[in-house]
Amino acid sequence: RRGLSQLSYFHKPGKQPWLAWTLADVLDKTADAKGDNKAIVSCHQGITKTYTDYRNDINQFAASLMSLNLPVGSMIGIMAPNLYEWGLVQFAAAKAGLVLVNINTAYQAPELEHCLNHTECEAVILSEKFARQDYYQTLLEIAPDLERSAPGELKSPRLPYLRHVILISDSPKPGTVTFDDLMKSATNADHAAMQSISSKLQFDAAVNVQFTSGTTGRPKAALLSHFNMVNNANSIGRMFGLHEEDDSICLNVPLVHCYGCVGGSLAAAMFGATLVMPSPSFKAKAALEAIVEQRCTFIYGTPTMYIDMIKEQQEGKYDVSSVRKGIMSGAPCPQEVVKKAMTTLNMQQFQILYGCTETSPVITCSERAESTEQWIETVGKPTDHVEVKIVDSQGRIVPVNQSGELCARGYLVFKGYLKQDDKTREVVCDNWYHTGDEATMSEDGRITIRGRIKDMIIRGGENIYPQEIENLIYTHSDVLEVQVVGVPDSRLGEEVCAWIILKPGKSLSEGDVKGFCKGKISYFKIPRYVLFAESFPKTVSGKIQKHKLRDESKKILNL
Repeated sequence: RRGLSQLSYFHKPGKQPWLAWTLADVLDKTADAKGDNKAIVSCHQGITKTYTDYRNDINQFAASLMSLNLPVGSMIGIMAPNLYEWGLVQFAAAKAGLVLVNINTAYQAPELEHCLNHTECEAVILSEKFARQDYYQTLLEIAPDLERSAPGELKSPRLPYLRHVILISDSPKPGTVTFDDLMKSATNADHAAMQSISSKLQFDAAVNVQFTSGTTGRPKAALLSHFNMVNNANSIGRMFGLHEEDDSICLNVPLVHCYGCVGGSLAAAMFGATLVMPSPSFKAKAALEAIVEQRCTFIYGTPTMYIDMIKEQQEGKYDVSSVRKGIMSGAPCPQEVVKKAMTTLNMQQFQILYGCTETSPVITCSERAESTEQWIETVGKPTDHVEVKIVDSQGRIVPVNQSGELCARGYLVFKGYLKQDDKTREVVCDNWYHTGDEATMSEDGRITIRGRIKDMIIRGGENIYPQEIENLIYTHSDVLEVQVVGVPDSRLGEEVCAWIILKPGKSLSEGDVKGFCKGKISYFKIPRYVLFAESFPKTVSGKIQKHKLRDESKKILNL
């Protein structure tokens, strides 16, 4: 709602009241109402659980955590890919009054050490191995004393807070207890203690720590409350239509990321949907096989995931007739990719989300009733109970259709960065969270993201938004993926460099790409340099690491 103002401000009053619930309340209410619904399917583990089964396992593990004697509010970490145990821990830790710390599965020893110490984790749950990493060995690099410790009695100078190491493994390693053994250890007294704690939890208490992507300096620990996460899951779940039918969600995004654990796991639990996990980490073939086997109706993914699924579907021709809808987030959503995803993967409804870790995560979402033309170029309007504004460098709200920084205010804004009040004050002012994204707002409140402010290219005084160039190059029939970055130029300050991944069997030259752009965008936006790659560096959540592409460009071009 804007009123008579033509400034870039919009407020969406909520259709539903705020929920004063904890994560435990969400799970219990759904298990009571829809206990026979399938809650979770881990295809790669061969596990299927109803909501009744899921709650029983969650209660059992939450009770077993009582034996660790962790005070309410203590931090417990989890470093694991998309496993059944991940979702179980998300709700069990909450029921036990603990704060779950999501640890990126790509972290190496120095990053893991920082994460555990910064959050003062007293316990950590580790998948034994994943991909090329052995997490137990990684932990030993930091704390060699673990091999000589009894379970629950680690004393390491480099990890002074950590005591308990719980291993998701068939067999224990020195100094650890297996997940299953701990789960089996819960006594009746443990169950009673857990239920007592769970019944007294405050809905505005902290429940989750998620680390930011850390593209500038060390990752920061964003602290989220039950209230943040529950209401965001409720709001976006309703926008997806999860309250209208029992959906089966193909979850391709990692649970360690906000998109996965709030938009996926928590939103599914809120409405009794089925969460289908095809593989520990994204594999297009596994995703499509899961869609066929589980008759998935809803696909979650990032742009790069959809690109891979489109390619796999074109080659394999899977039966995707059960699919009705999809969502895309995690990175700018190229228009050509959205169009191809809808036609190739049989999606009649497609929505684009925008948000940040610090906003629990979703700020805006395209609405289901909108036509393709209305939403394909935008990230929609604010979700329920959310205000947004767009400001200039002095913090003044700009007129509609003028660029500035996007800010959001409401229940969704995080509690702050753990132990970094100064960093919190840099991004939150008068309860407004400053996203760092350049955006515009239309007269009716739709938001268009132009890119990260720091990614904007300034060439000879002209502001250039990489996403505009990327959207154009994506329309070339031989291009699979494209990223545009700015590189140094002694005369103009910066020049445009395009990185391209070609479709299999296709070839393009730098001249071909420049010729394709000519006449379609302003001359100064046409890439000065065109480089080709087989893959792009990405975070675990699927975001392209543009700073690494920028660094690689400078090396290759000797700039």
